[in-house]
Amino acid sequence: MPRKLQAVSLFSGCGGFDLGAQKAGVEIIWANDIDPYAASAYKTLLPKVPFTQGDIRKIKKFPEADILIGCYPCTGFSEAARRRPENLSERDLRANPGNFLYREFLRALRQVRPKFLFVENVKGMLTAEGGWFFEKQKEGFRRHGYKIQAKLLRATNYGVAQERKRVFIVGVRSDLEDFEYRFPEPTHGGSTGTPFSVLRDVIGDLSLKDDDAYCKKEFHGHYLTRNRKRAWNEPSYTIVAHASHVPLHPEGEPMKWVGKDKYILQGKTNRRFSWRECAAIQELPQRIKVDGGLFAKYRVVGNAVPPAFGHALLKSVSLWANSVS
Repeated sequence: MPRKLQAVSLFSGCGGFDLGAQKAGVEIIWANDIDPYAASAYKTLLPKVPFTQGDIRKIKKFPEADILIGCYPCTGFSEAARRRPENLSERDLRANPGNFLYREFLRALRQVRPKFLFVENVKGMLTAEGGWFFEKQKEGFRRHGYKIQAKLLRATNYGVAQERKRVFIVGVRSDLEDFEYRFPEPTHGGSTGTPFSVLRDVIGDLSLKDDDAYCKKEFHGHYLTRNRKRAWNEPSYTIVAHASHVPLHPEGEPMKWVGKDKYILQGKTNRRFSWRECAAIQELPQRIKVDGGLFAKYRVVGNAVPPAFGHALLKSVSLWANSVS
């Protein structure tokens, strides 16, 4: 029997990407995240994976593996991206250490020495500081001996009922001369012959459970600057990590545009998705459990990578491994 490729997962969140990798035939041998609430969820979805909850900067040793997965935080591509690190003092760096966690991924890369690396982040990474931060990361990966490609992918193209766009960086170790990575072709929409998944497909039969709370905070002015409500026969807007900004459930009347950056709610049925509905839209199994309060549940689910991305991205490397073993 061919040996499964093994992967180390960093900044793993609740395990969305890892679930997809597992479906593609990859064995996750070690995972890590600093968030205790994400850790609690990960253990409900991937209970057999050794999981270390804690600050990656304090982890001295990483196991060797064929694949290194990293979904490091995006703060470095919003706040820190306004100023380049060479212009920052040591005091600045100490005050904003989370902005440079990609360096920890590079440190792990030197130890794991994988055949492949996969990185996920928000599309803002492409333009932060005129693309400087993005290029800096790719430069680091190339310096460590990897051939690098990057692409912006849409979740709807891979069967997810959500208009989520994310940037993926893929690296292939330079000594693997017989393998050329290609990003997966869309499986849904366009000329594929398979329609996009829509809200009815993923939450149409989902009823509210006792623990299926939803955010009831007032709809503030910023929330009403754009449409937040999609119909049953459409994919959702992006599921976000902040409870107050979660899109609206499709029940009731649509929102109405009344002027520049101004929408109003219509009718009496207007509520945000519950956190479990968000999980379903993210393609996370309903067995997921998240410790903590409602805001923690929304945050963990909203930060997840839909498993369809992990499956689509790693399927080709898994097939390649089987063919050469």
